[in-house]
Formats: sequence, structure tokens, C-alpha cells
Amino acid sequence: MKYANWPDKLATVLIYIVLGLLAVVVVYPFLHVLSVSFSGRGEALRSGFHWIPRDPTVVSYREIMTYPFIWTGYGNTLFRMAVGTLLTLIVTVCAAYPLSRKEFPWKRVLVMLLLFTMIFDGGIVPNYLLMKELHLLNTRWVYVLPHAANAFQVLVMISFFRSIPDALVEAARIDGARDVRILTRILLPLSMPALVTIGLWSLVFHINAFMDNLLYVTDQTKFILQQIVRQILIENRLDPFTTAVNEVPPAPESLKMAAVIVSVFPVLVVYPFLLRYFEKGTMIGSVKG
Repeated sequence: MKYANWPDKLATVLIYIVLGLLAVVVVYPFLHVLSVSFSGRGEALRSGFHWIPRDPTVVSYREIMTYPFIWTGYGNTLFRMAVGTLLTLIVTVCAAYPLSRKEFPWKRVLVMLLLFTMIFDGGIVPNYLLMKELHLLNTRWVYVLPHAANAFQVLVMISFFRSIPDALVEAARIDGARDVRILTRILLPLSMPALVTIGLWSLVFHINAFMDNLLYVTDQTKFILQQIVRQILIENRLDPFTTAVNEVPPAPESLKMAAVIVSVFPVLVVYPFLLRYFEKGTMIGSVKG
């Protein structure tokens, strides 16, 4: 075995140093938020770096959990994540399958129309008027129906379907299988990495989105979690503390950081279970175009 010379070793060391610095840059903000959220009032008000909680307490989380609109926002966000992701997967698969078949007529024109929607958009005012005419304002469906179709995700799914050997489809057709059976019994089981990847993209989008809430919803009972967190962080809208009389109330900064941790908790729970599919689905959908 030929050992690497010193320039290669130096390059490897530099790569690890750069990657280590990037990891610190990425991880530190989360550690800072987590540390401040669990810190006592005096420590949370201290400026500077926060790596680990000092004078640890869970008062901030207890205060956040007693804020009534947090649970309403959680319910609306979970509805948006579940229904929105399921609807996106259904629409994406139903649009991508016919466009991936060679025998489908006008598929090039339809794909160009998909690309057109990625470049041009109607704008805020036309979209608002459309939502108004569809009677979607101040409803939970305004979160999921406008985002049911995503042109980029449809193109990724088309590329994944095309990467599956045509011999499988041809053999199924010889055995008498029709398109619905081919899609549900052959293509979808083989497309699990792509489906999980698109589902994860949709989940992350729905958990982070709040602009549609800001534009189309004024009823606070329909607010999603990100809008509630935005009110806490920017507008400082919190009901009077329910802290016991003899207990020191948490610092505002600690409350804000606890609200951030509560808002990202769903993604932190779901993401590790989907991570093993994510890289495979992304790479196959991009390489096999």
C-alpha cells in the first residue's frame, strides 16, 4: 500500500479543519438558543456566548406551554404538515407518472408549461384576489391547496420514474396490468427514496412557511405555529406570566428561545427517521435526468 505524501496529508488536515469550523458555525446557533431557553433569568440576560445552560430551569417552557395560542398554532401546523404533505405527494405522483411515459402525447409542451410556472408568478395581489374568489381566506385550506403542486418536485419525480427500467413496465403490460396497477404495485414501491425526499421537502416548507398566514388569515384561531412564534419574537405578544408568586419570572430572551425550540421540535423528531432516504432520493432524481 502506497502511503500518502505530505502534501496530501496537509490537504486532508486542512479539509478537516475547514469542515470542523463549518460544523461549529452551523451547530453553535442551535446550542446558543437551547442554552438560553434553559437558563435562569440572570444567565439568559447575560450577553456573550452561551454553550451550556447555567442555573438551569424549565420555567420558560412552562410559560410557553401555558400560552393558549401555542397549542392552537401547533394544531393548525400539524394539520398543514399532514394534509399538505399528503396532498403534495398525491398531486406530484399523478402529474409525474404520465409525463414520464414515452407514449404520452404533448408531454414536452406540458413540461415546458411546468418550467414556465417556475420562472413567472402572478404576484401577491393576484394571488390574494384568487384566494378571495375561491373563498379560502381565513380557512385552514389556504395553507395546503395553493401549495399542492410544485413544479420542481414534479420534475424530480419525472426523473426518478424515468430512471426505473422500462422492462419492468413492459413486462407488467404483457401480463395485462394497466397504468393504475403499474403505478401502485411497481413504480411507487421502487420510488420510496424519491417520495420520502419530496415529503421531507414539503414538511420543512410547511413548518417554516408563514407568509400565506400573514397575507390570507386574520383569525387568530387559524394561525399556524410560525405566526405565533413571530408574534412572540417580534411583537412581544405574550399574556401576563402565570409564574407563581414566589418564583422569579423568566427573562424575555429565555421565553423567545424556548418558543423557537418548540417551533422546530416537529422537524427535529421527524428528520432523523427520513434522513437515510434523503440523500439517495435527491441524487437519483438529479443524476438520472
